[in-house]
Amino acid sequence: MKSEATLPHTRLTYTSLQELSLTPTFASDFITQFVTLLEYSEGLNPSHSIRVTVIAHFLGKYMKLSDGEMKELFFASMLHDIGGVSPEHHVVNKLIELPDVFGQKTDFFAFSHPYRSYSLLSTFPTFQNIAAIIFAHHEFFDGSGYPQGIKGEQIPLLARIIRIADTVDILMNIHKFSTIEELHALLGFSSEEEFGTEIYNAFLTMLKNNVSITDLLDADFINDYFFTLQKSVEDRYYFSSTETITKFFRMVATIVDNLTNLDATHSLHIEDFAARTGLLLKMTTQEIMDVRWTAYLHDIGKIANNRNIYRKKEKLTDDEWAAIKRHPITSYEYLNRIGGFDKIAYYSLYHHENYDGSGYPEGLAGERIPLVSRIMRVTDAFEAMTAERIYNRRRDWQRALKELKKYSGTQFDPIIVDMFVAYYTT
Repeated sequence: MKSEATLPHTRLTYTSLQELSLTPTFASDFITQFVTLLEYSEGLNPSHSIRVTVIAHFLGKYMKLSDGEMKELFFASMLHDIGGVSPEHHVVNKLIELPDVFGQKTDFFAFSHPYRSYSLLSTFPTFQNIAAIIFAHHEFFDGSGYPQGIKGEQIPLLARIIRIADTVDILMNIHKFSTIEELHALLGFSSEEEFGTEIYNAFLTMLKNNVSITDLLDADFINDYFFTLQKSVEDRYYFSSTETITKFFRMVATIVDNLTNLDATHSLHIEDFAARTGLLLKMTTQEIMDVRWTAYLHDIGKIANNRNIYRKKEKLTDDEWAAIKRHPITSYEYLNRIGGFDKIAYYSLYHHENYDGSGYPEGLAGERIPLVSRIMRVTDAFEAMTAERIYNRRRDWQRALKELKKYSGTQFDPIIVDMFVAYYTT
């Protein structure tokens, strides 16, 4: 078998978003789509982070935060629960079940989710401030919050704003109220403990002068306002280069695989196989970057399904198979909403097409299937055959390579198979 050192992994050069033709709103577009998918969960009122972001934005605007602070508030609000997702549920479900802070502290999943969110984001230099804000978004003004137990001015201002927005949205899921007075009856007795008097009074004044409770309860108002807000958040700092973007996509791939695969490195392995295949095919640096990004994101649509399907030991029903076969379409639909990302969406749509036209979702054949998608078909199948699955015992590489040869020309592009097999058997 070929030594791993024989064919060095391609390295991306430092390229800006502008040079990549990604839109100025790429960061807000991508994060919005990813968080929207993460918050899919049966029983969860969707768009929790969108509502928190809108409420926090109104309060930040009322408090006359700077443009830079408002941008940080947007991204911190959208990402505050990124570490609060499991195959079974979203942390919001837990917070609704356990609305008091003492109950949340006794539940490890709820208690640890600010730290998990922090751990995921703090690895990126450009996200350091965002990570610190998110780490503190469940801290209470009197020090009784979690996970650090800090208090007062030790808690970043933006974290305190997210705290009150988060609490209000949770209460909207638990109680029916339609006036400021009713909300104050629920929050007022603990406002000094959780929020501090100054920020709580600012919130009540904002509700009287800037946005009404009725507006916050109106899904159409929230969605319309958020769409306008999202499209106004232009940023080239958080995703400042291809290196940063690629590392972020690697994190996204790990989250997706943790939610939908027993093997949490499924997409990472595919990216390695696919990038090496691109080098064998003498693809350009830009084309190999497309391969890598597609490998990381091709399965993102899986998290919009019932995630337990992918861990099911019993035979799948027809409806469950139909749901699984829809995931390339879902990946396409979400990725295609991101400005400048139409190619990656297109390649993801066709990564389960077979060379003879027997695949899905459209039954494309031969070179009508994009080259990147054909690479994905081979490397995805090879990874599946050599990894642990509930429904498949690990096969050795030689047997998996023979399977690729067996279905060359039917499931797989024969040129790609020949190069792939020759490389890994030499």
